Amino acid sequence: MKKIAIFPNRSRDPDFQVTNHLVEEIVKNGGQPVIEPELAGGFRSSHIEFNSYTDCDFIICLGGDGTFLSAAHHPTSKGLPQIGINLGSVGFLTEIEPDQIAQAVPLLLSGQYQIEERMMLNVKCYDHNSNLIDHGYALNDVVLCRGGGNTGILTFDLTIDNNAVERIPGDGIIVASPTGSTAYNLAAGGPIVHPQVNVILITPLAPHTLHNRTYITDSRSVVKLQLVKTSGPAIFSIDGRQDIEVEADHYALLSGSEMQFNKIRLSDDKFYQTLPSKIQLRGMAR
Repeated sequence: MKKIAIFPNRSRDPDFQVTNHLVEEIVKNGGQPVIEPELAGGFRSSHIEFNSYTDCDFIICLGGDGTFLSAAHHPTSKGLPQIGINLGSVGFLTEIEPDQIAQAVPLLLSGQYQIEERMMLNVKCYDHNSNLIDHGYALNDVVLCRGGGNTGILTFDLTIDNNAVERIPGDGIIVASPTGSTAYNLAAGGPIVHPQVNVILITPLAPHTLHNRTYITDSRSVVKLQLVKTSGPAIFSIDGRQDIEVEADHYALLSGSEMQFNKIRLSDDKFYQTLPSKIQLRGMAR
């Protein structure tokens, strides 16, 4: 019997109606639904196994893109193929609509899907003595922004593969994966790329310069962001799920990670077909 991890979101599904429907369909098709006990949020069902996701075959999350990222970063879900049911407003990362659950679950349980390997970013932060502070992995992006009550301009040096590119004063910078090109990168004026084109996107945030451009480099490149001595405290935010606090003269090294994210796809690649409608939905509440 296949064990299927379920990642619920009570704020998006307050009465657990969609979650219940998913559980019923999984059981009906011979699967065992599993929910981490601390994520149940009051949801109860005799069909649910309240246990770790570690032994599950794949994970289904219910919510928007934020929920999708939270599920991807959950400690016991790492490495699991993942698909999402869209209860958000846009759903760039989710694929299944609530009214498609009955059609999607049999396909998932019978293995009728493709695995799309998505590039992730590896980020390591160091202090001024090159001691490692912390590290993490991003599916969407890593954002350098103000921290610790800092209201001034952040100034940092951008280096790519040991080549000094420029010194940028501004609100910060986004280093995005292809998956993250349609997230904060898009809102900041960065380019849209297909999620399976393995590049790194580097988009400044409100730079105090006479130009504003995105740099695109190979996934094997090493991007270095170093705060100058006059900058105040800052944060490297990884997918908005992990914040690493840094100070003047600290730096981060970012590159494509050897670890990939396995995204389940039920249909053919329709990225460019669905892109216009999803962008039009951005900012619209359900």
